[in-house]
This record gives sequence, C-alpha cells and structure tokens, in this order.
Amino acid sequence: MKSAVLLRLLAVLMFLTSCAPQEPEVIIAEIPVTVEITREVTVQVIAVETTEVIREVEVTREIEVTRLVDRPVTVTFTPTPINTPTPSNTPTITPTPSNTPTPTSTSTPTPTPNLAQTATIQAYGNLAASKGSGFYEVGVDILSGKWRSLGTGNRCYWARYDSNQRILANHYGLAGGTVNIRATDYEVEFKDCGTWRYVENEEPILQANASNPKNDGFYTVGIEIVAGRWKSTGAGDRCYWARLDGNQRILGNHYGLAGGTVTVRTTDYEVHFEGCGTWEYQGP
Repeated sequence: MKSAVLLRLLAVLMFLTSCAPQEPEVIIAEIPVTVEITREVTVQVIAVETTEVIREVEVTREIEVTRLVDRPVTVTFTPTPINTPTPSNTPTITPTPSNTPTPTSTSTPTPTPNLAQTATIQAYGNLAASKGSGFYEVGVDILSGKWRSLGTGNRCYWARYDSNQRILANHYGLAGGTVNIRATDYEVEFKDCGTWRYVENEEPILQANASNPKNDGFYTVGIEIVAGRWKSTGAGDRCYWARLDGNQRILGNHYGLAGGTVTVRTTDYEVHFEGCGTWEYQGP
C-alpha cells in the first residue's frame, strides 16, 4: 500500500515540476550572466486511503539563462581635430621695377658721300643730274651707267633703244627698280617712274632696315636688302619674284603660288617682289 502511495506521490511531483511556468528568455548582449532561480512549490499529497498530510516538499531548480548575442553595431568615429596653426597674413610683395633702359632708337645711317660719285655728277653736270619722265639721248642728255627709280606705283615704264629705235630692254610695272644704260645705247625713255637718280658710283652701305620685312618693290642687294633666305607669308597664285644682275638680266624667278622661299645671293644686284605678300628674313 505504501509503495502505491509513494508512486502516486512521485508521479504528482513530476507532473508539477513539468508544469512549472517557464521564465522568459533574457538576452544581454556581450555580458554572460548566470541566474539562479529558486521556486518553492508546496505539494499536498493525500493518500487515497487516508486524509493524512504526508509532507511539504520544497523543489529547487537551478537554471542557467546566460546567452551571448552578437549584434552588429555601426560605429562612426568622429576624428579629433588637430590644432592647425592659424596662418599669419603673408605680406604681398610688390616687386620694385628695375630701371629698364629706354632703347635708343637706331636711326638710318646717312651714307657717307662718295667723292667719286659726287665728282662724276659735278663733272658731268646735267648728264648726271636727276631725271623725270621723257626721252634722253645717251651721252648728250643722260650719262651711261646705273640709274635708280625713286618713284612708287605700278605703271612705271622704261626702255632702252638702239639708233633704229628698236627696243634693247624694257620694263613695265612697279617703280623703284634700276636700269643700266649702256654707252652703246642710243636713247632711253622714262615714264611714270618718279625721279631717276644716277647711282653708278654709289658706295654699298647696308641700311639699318635691310633685314626688316619687305613688301612689293625692287631692292638693291647689300643696300636695301640683306642677302640670305627670305620667305613669303602671302597667299594667292599671282606671286612673282626675280633675282636680277646689274644689267637687269634675270638670274632666277618665279610666278605662281605665294608662300615660297627665295635665297638672295650676295652676287645678285637686285630683287623684285610683287604680289607675294610680306617677305620675312629667315637668316643667312
């Protein structure tokens, strides 16, 4: 009988233990905690055969509820500012201008009078005096030798004739060129070329602007233009240039596109530029 009662009592105890309310789960991040839970349960067991209270039972359970929970945490670091020194005001330095020497203007040198030239003109008087438009008989009205036109424009005409009025040489176009009148010529004609000056005994003195850019015209080598390479900067297809000797014979020439180069030699007497734009000196 007692065995049966004890079995029943044990069954009741197990039932009560299983039915004990469960504690809620406690989560504490990153801190392990061990919680001891003690619950007192009073059980009154009455035997079937008797009403006697057998005993009070105290039930104690130790439950570990520790859990480690990893939770991602975004941490934004606020940098600690470094003390940056406050820059002092840098003084603005105003450069003191150095005394730039004023360039001395180079004046075109005045040619030294050629005594031979002067003596010839004085000796020949009217024959060597400057000439304008007209016909001049050689040896009577005009002296043989080199004459240079000082005029401008593009309607200058000159011609050398023999005694039968046959043309020996002529030119029509830009003024400013040179004609070499021979002693064997009979007559010369000048028209719209400006003033003609006798330059046979002219001393070749290179002018200060001899290497400056050149436009259309005639230029005496060694006086009005320096020998060397010259390049046309113009455009178009009507560019004409010619290198001439002392008798106006063509040593080299070109007609066509502008933009080319011509090499003026020291042995050339004169060059003729027309319709080529500006010519610039490139060097020897």
